[in-house]
Amino acid sequence: MLYEAIINRDSGSGLFREEENQNRLIGIFRDRGHELKLHVIEPRNLDAVLREKAGSPGDVLIVGGGDGTITAAAKLLKGSSKALGVLPLGTFNLEARHLDISLDPFAAAEDLLDSEIIAIDILTVNGESCLCATVIGFYPTLAKSRESFHGSSWWRKSARMVREIATVAVRSPALLLEITNDGQTIRRTTRLAAFSPGHYEESIGIIPDRPELSSGMLNAYVSEHLSRWQMLRAALGYLSGNLLETDEMTCIESADITINVAGRRSIPAMIDGEILRIKLPCRLRIQPQALRVLRPRKDPA
Repeated sequence: MLYEAIINRDSGSGLFREEENQNRLIGIFRDRGHELKLHVIEPRNLDAVLREKAGSPGDVLIVGGGDGTITAAAKLLKGSSKALGVLPLGTFNLEARHLDISLDPFAAAEDLLDSEIIAIDILTVNGESCLCATVIGFYPTLAKSRESFHGSSWWRKSARMVREIATVAVRSPALLLEITNDGQTIRRTTRLAAFSPGHYEESIGIIPDRPELSSGMLNAYVSEHLSRWQMLRAALGYLSGNLLETDEMTCIESADITINVAGRRSIPAMIDGEILRIKLPCRLRIQPQALRVLRPRKDPA
């Protein structure tokens, strides 16, 4: 079988700039009786190559990079018969985690060769594709202005999250958020709201689990933690897996919602790690089972 792979040259600390690592990856496929056609691409050329290869013959396109790169490929492949294989080379690698793919890229390649094809949901945000989470409020601005915060290691990021929330986040302007769902509008004052395709289950640590990838529903999580004490409590609740139990959280499940912010025509949003401005009002809706992906086969019970 012929596999084709596109890798962001700068992802994974430039791991695949080295010819030795490229050959190692190709060898994993060759040793299993397959051919891998590998393209290691400069970031500035990535979109063009993704577009070209998304329309090429073949059943599987493997993409190596961070969540933003994976989502860019998903946007091009959604609704097609070509399946997406995820090779994790980013900071968070959320989609790889949700698909139970190893975070070691060479072990991930083995996983992809022992996978089945499943169909998963995509969340669209004013037409932009989202596989993991869309976040509005203080965090997109914080991550954009402080790249070291966005790229820190897990334990450093956890500690810094608490420190930044106690200082920077409480000084960010609160949003007067309106959410329209099934003809009804609710209003919340928030510094942070997140939207995801499917429900996140709380757990101890910085990365919650999203076990259901084809529920046909999106989930909205809106925080009304506004004071320094409330936001510190929210940060600790998040890290301990108890955030949703706090009184200041509103959770909504729907297939289609519209959000607006009083006095704003657009706001910054982080969509799968990439920051952009979204026009308001903004429609978020689920496209059920719109993307075919490779997921490692689970061992029989």
